[in-house]
Amino acid sequence: MAELCGTGAETSNLCYVEKSAVSFLLLSPLDRITLLKELFMKSLLRYFPVILALTVALSAVADDQQKAEKQVNKVTAMASDATGRRVVSMTVSDLLNMKRSDVVQERRETGLNYGQLFIAHRLTVNGAKMSDIAEQLKAGKNIYQIGNDQHANWKQIAADAKKLNTKIEDNLYKHFVNDKADKDRDLADNYDPNFDGVKADNEVSKEELASAQDVYLLWRDRAAKRIDTSLDTADERAAREGHDHVRNGGPQPGQTSQSGPPQ
Repeated sequence: MAELCGTGAETSNLCYVEKSAVSFLLLSPLDRITLLKELFMKSLLRYFPVILALTVALSAVADDQQKAEKQVNKVTAMASDATGRRVVSMTVSDLLNMKRSDVVQERRETGLNYGQLFIAHRLTVNGAKMSDIAEQLKAGKNIYQIGNDQHANWKQIAADAKKLNTKIEDNLYKHFVNDKADKDRDLADNYDPNFDGVKADNEVSKEELASAQDVYLLWRDRAAKRIDTSLDTADERAAREGHDHVRNGGPQPGQTSQSGPPQ
């Protein structure tokens, strides 16, 4: 031991370690346990603030992701109905500044529903490439795993998705007030909601579908009241009711969309 305790930093450190080891071995088993407990508690107290901060941060990220999922699932649920899908398609394509035909094609290539597609494009804003996202989807990852790999800002995505839902509801109301503009646009875009579908469109719960139907009926009924107050003759009222939507319309549990072109 004396030979180790010479001069120099490395020699002094080695000497200290040797002495500490010997001192520890000379302790009784009970004293060793007591000493280890004390060292553990000191380490825990030292790093507890860091552990707590990391726990809070991870919890916040998980909470933000859940909020984002809730908002995008609203988009997907509304698109389960042909009328809702028409409005969602129009709103999303306008938001992404894309042709509706390109949006439909992108959905077919990636297999993403409208809510998931919205997330994918939010990720591209932060530098991700859609081609890379498509490859990762083919490899078996879901859009949320890809988002976490990209360190997605779920809080911002949730806020953006909430704005998207607000715009969808606004367009849904306008559609029920006067659907001629939407029909004209469908013709111009060569869009048919019956041929705009992927398997992932069904990845919503019954509760989410029921909530989407409530929103659908809310804006349909409000639009009907507005139309009623503006009609003066029985002929005009009959004309409205002639093209009105099904009384119990909107997203329905178990409803599926047709995908792919006509055979």
